[in-house]
Amino acid sequence: MIRLIATDIDGTLLDSRLKIPDRNLRAIRAAQEKGVTVAISSGRFPENCFVLLQDYDLHCPIIGVNGAAIVDENLNRISESFIAPQAATRALEQLLRLGSDFFIFSHRAVCTSRATRLHHSELSFGDRIRALGVTYYHGPEEAARLAEQGAAHKIFVCDNVPLPRVREALQGIPGIDLTQSSQANIEVMPLGVDKGTGIQKLAKSLGLSLADVMALGDEGNDLPMLRAAGLGVAMENGSAEARAAADYVTDTNDNCGFAKAIEQFAL
Repeated sequence: MIRLIATDIDGTLLDSRLKIPDRNLRAIRAAQEKGVTVAISSGRFPENCFVLLQDYDLHCPIIGVNGAAIVDENLNRISESFIAPQAATRALEQLLRLGSDFFIFSHRAVCTSRATRLHHSELSFGDRIRALGVTYYHGPEEAARLAEQGAAHKIFVCDNVPLPRVREALQGIPGIDLTQSSQANIEVMPLGVDKGTGIQKLAKSLGLSLADVMALGDEGNDLPMLRAAGLGVAMENGSAEARAAADYVTDTNDNCGFAKAIEQFAL
């Protein structure tokens, strides 16, 4: 019996227009009315997920930054993990040496690698996110400060530098894990922290086991939760690795594969 549904956002819950289709909304509300907890499990930071949910009047716990920050539906912290200071500093040194663009996500803070660059959430709805207590920082000095303080949940690396070169430079650093949410990025995580550990922690806080969990996703950073959940569901539009890791492959995000899987397995 499914008692917790954990869903990725981009490429899974959202269609290619970056909207939640009506059928997906109906499926979420039907599951919640049945007593099933529906949680967001995303590479996005919690407050970024929260404003999206606000736009649809949805109330869900959030497994943010790939499991490094887990909050309830009111943004109260359940669990947090950070990259160790030495590991974060070494990773940052390599990224700056290569000239990579990146973002650091911290506890209620986002930092860009260049003083002139804004994170897309700041451009789109920065005032709403600031109202939730998030501060935006810019430039390598602020990034170094967060790394040295051990305050980084995740470092998101963009693809302005060829990613194989970036991956090679980062792979030997102890204390980090590398994943990706698309072919155009690398995500630097605390060692042993991912969406799989995230759903485990959230399930435990709810008195549930992983056997009670259904996870839906489409990309590399979803693999741990697709493998850990009692039922892992990949999107047809997902990567080959995600489809191979899942117990079931549903329809595409543009054909409401999210809703179809919930209707089949949880309602």
